Parts: sequence; structure tokens; C-alpha cells
Amino acid sequence: MPKVRLYSLLADAAGAREITVSPRQGATYRSLLEDLAGERPGLARALEAIGWDVRVIADGIPRSLDDPVEGEVIHILPPSAGGLHVEVGVLRRGEKVSLDEVLERITGSRRTGGVAVFIGVVRGVNQGEGVEELVYEHAEDLTEEALRRIAVEEAERHGLTGVAVYHYTGRLRVGDLTMIVAVAGESRKNVFPAMERIVERVKHEAPIWKLEVREGGRRVYIVGDKYIDEGEVTAGGSSQR
Repeated sequence: MPKVRLYSLLADAAGAREITVSPRQGATYRSLLEDLAGERPGLARALEAIGWDVRVIADGIPRSLDDPVEGEVIHILPPSAGGLHVEVGVLRRGEKVSLDEVLERITGSRRTGGVAVFIGVVRGVNQGEGVEELVYEHAEDLTEEALRRIAVEEAERHGLTGVAVYHYTGRLRVGDLTMIVAVAGESRKNVFPAMERIVERVKHEAPIWKLEVREGGRRVYIVGDKYIDEGEVTAGGSSQR
């Protein structure tokens, strides 16, 4: 059964930070919350107090309140302090994020005057060699927390009004998306440097590791700024997996 995770005043009002639920057939996230609010009057009052202004993220993917319930872990987040909107997620190959919807969410502040977007793509050549695929491994229990920490810290440093950070994991082919970073702020003077800094920090601080499979099957770990051939550190490194 899926778990609903609540934060800040919602968790305090509900008397729990995680609730295992059994959604009724055809339930939406809105009706699921309505059912929870019916069982927990404090949660009902909190939702009314914030005008049901909540964000829903299920299994790392932002959802609308009126979407059908999916996912094993459903995060229900109230608005962030100071009007800052932050969203992060870890995605698998083929999972889609609507950039239009992301931009709509991060540009909700009246202070927003500029947006910068970075989209990373698997390139087919590195160090003069052809690349067949990238394999991203990540620490599942730590990655989203790290992405959110980076986003919030840089938002505070640069005075941003919204940040979205999504990173793809697993096996990715040439041309697949690897990362999406979108930042909103008062002008280009804060959004451009913020975007670049977030990208660099995600590369160096998030618990995500990259293995590059090159033409001919040679496998190369990319650890920090170092390139390490698998054959140098593992037995039978040239074997295919």
C-alpha cells in the first residue's frame, strides 16, 4: 500500500509524518487527501488554512491534485517559506517532465523577472572516443535530499524565487536527457550564475555516479573529475554486463 508523507504544518496538524493509505478505486490525489482530512480534523483545518495550496510528488514525479493516484511514496508539501518554490526528483529513462508545467510552478512569485534552464544530454563522443551509453547509479535514500539541499542553499544564496532540479538515473543512450535544472529570480544577473552553480554542485555533491560505456565495450568510471578504466580496478573489467 502507498505511503503519504506530510511536511511542516501538515504533519503537525495530522499528528503523523507518514501515513499508510489504501486509496479507494479511481481515487485522485485530491480525493485521497480529502479522505485523510476526514479522518484527521487537524489536517482538514491546515489544508483549509493554506487554501489547499499543496504540491504533490509521487515516486519523484510532480503530480496534479486531480491526477489518479499512482506511486508507492506520495509527498504532500505545503508552500515553502518566503514564497520560494523548490521541486526535485530522480527519474528513470523515459519518464517525462513537462517543462511548461515546471516553469509555470517556479515562476509563481511576483518578484520573478527571469528564468534560466539547463538540460543535459548524453553526448556520443568523449575524450575522442565514441560513447554507447551512460549508466548512472545513485544512493536512493539520499539523492532527493541532496538535490533539495543544493537547490535551497543556492536559492538563498542568489535570492531566487523558484528552483527545479531533476536527474535521470539508470542506463541512458546517446541523446537521452541526463539533467534538468530550471531557476527563477528577479533578473539574469542572479539566475545565470545560480543555474551554473547548481549544475556544478549536483555533479560534484549529489550521490550519483557515472559509468561510461564506450564503443568496443570499454567501461570507464567518471569519479569527480577523474576517468578510471574499469579494468584498472576490478577483476574481469572488460566483461559485458
